[in-house]
Amino acid sequence: MSRRSVKLTGARWVAVAGVAALTIIVVVLASLALQRSRGETAAQPHPVPSFTLGVTTPTPTPTPEAPSPAPAASRADERFLTTGSAVWWRGVAGQCGVTEPLIEKSDDGGATWTDVTPRYLGIGQVLGLSAFTAADAEMVAAVGPACEVEALRTYTDGQFWEPYPEVLAASRYLDAADPSVVVFPGEPVTAPCPVPTGLRTSGDTAALICDGIAWVRTGAEWTALAPTGVAALTLVGSDILLAHADAACEGTAVSRVAANDPAGVQPVGCAAGTDPVESTAVSTSNGDVLLWSGDALAVLGGVV
Repeated sequence: MSRRSVKLTGARWVAVAGVAALTIIVVVLASLALQRSRGETAAQPHPVPSFTLGVTTPTPTPTPEAPSPAPAASRADERFLTTGSAVWWRGVAGQCGVTEPLIEKSDDGGATWTDVTPRYLGIGQVLGLSAFTAADAEMVAAVGPACEVEALRTYTDGQFWEPYPEVLAASRYLDAADPSVVVFPGEPVTAPCPVPTGLRTSGDTAALICDGIAWVRTGAEWTALAPTGVAALTLVGSDILLAHADAACEGTAVSRVAANDPAGVQPVGCAAGTDPVESTAVSTSNGDVLLWSGDALAVLGGVV
């Protein structure tokens, strides 16, 4: 073999070796780049699962802020219905400085009504209304710019009303400023809820409504009565007559509950064509039940 051939062969091996070395370097660099790339992907953040291992650390409770004062309760739509043998009376409570109250009387058994609201006295809210003779009525009302509570009576068929302090002293009513207080002669009593309505009293018995539930008080405690969806109530002696919703009545159901048996509900009748969701008042006259609901005055004859 000539010297020239040996030199060529040696040069060829050097070239091959160089290519091989370069290839190895490329592979190594590529591998490092791939590993770095994989390492960066694995380092991306992921949600960390949470576990409970027997002991749970409670989340700190933020310090509560002082509650805002509750808005004044509105009883503007509360209704009253009461009857003497000669005159029937009805009213809508109104609210001092917001909604004017309304007092009406009927001389023909509810066929027609006449507005007898004593606006000249600055009446702002009616808290109670009752007939105390065949033709005369009395009410507890908030009167004047300060909404001062007074007991008013009429002996003139509703034409004129006059204050009677002695009547007020013996009256029971929901406080005009704070309806959670029931004013009784002697000392106030706390109602079973913040904003009751429909207070009615007879002798030692008092009853009112809290969120569709009627409550009765004959001693020192309030007791809830069985029916729900109560829209109005009145007292017949120590019994409570309730106007309430009932699936069996396509209107307003009327039931009777004895004060000493709050779970003993006795169905009285169904006033068809009325709606217990409407503002409602219930009363009695000569054994009939009278129900004033919406624009309707229903009569259930001879049931009490």
